[in-house]
Amino acid sequence: MSALSDFQRKKILNLFENLYDLNKDGVIEKCDFDNAVEKISTLHHWKNNDEAFKKAQETVNEIWEGLRIRADKNKDGKITKEEWTKMWEECIKDVVDGKKFPEWQQKYMEFMFYANDTSGDGFIDRDEYTAIYRLFGFSQDDVNVCFDKISQGLPKNMLSKEDFEALWREYFVAEDENAKGNFLFGRQSH
Repeated sequence: MSALSDFQRKKILNLFENLYDLNKDGVIEKCDFDNAVEKISTLHHWKNNDEAFKKAQETVNEIWEGLRIRADKNKDGKITKEEWTKMWEECIKDVVDGKKFPEWQQKYMEFMFYANDTSGDGFIDRDEYTAIYRLFGFSQDDVNVCFDKISQGLPKNMLSKEDFEALWREYFVAEDENAKGNFLFGRQSH
């Protein structure tokens, strides 16, 4: 696989626009990651001097740096949709070939699981999923449809970390539009 399928491209751009480019300026920058930490801190009730906030900020800085090194080809501190798409062509090929996601993406996946798991019980329930995705601007209807899909068949309709990781992987590699993982980050808008 040397290029993304149309469906994968659609999902990659959906992710760019709905979860990474938080200020909606058409590029991903460090400030988008800082904005994410602020949103998540509000949900978790972290203050700027709390250890949890400092750890989240440190993790996000590592994630940004890993992404920047991998995707920001012209080194301007901004990741365009073209740079983003090119990077994902390479990453998805690697994952399909049995390799792991790049380290920055693994860290981001873990960060997002723990950001969602506000109770700290090791599971994401409907209320936790709703709280985080509403913070990121998703509609209540979208959140409900997506959570119903991703939690279908799971005990108590709750996502474990392993479930979350499997859905995350499926989001990037699945070609079947009805695959559960395709609903992890909202319905496709392209």
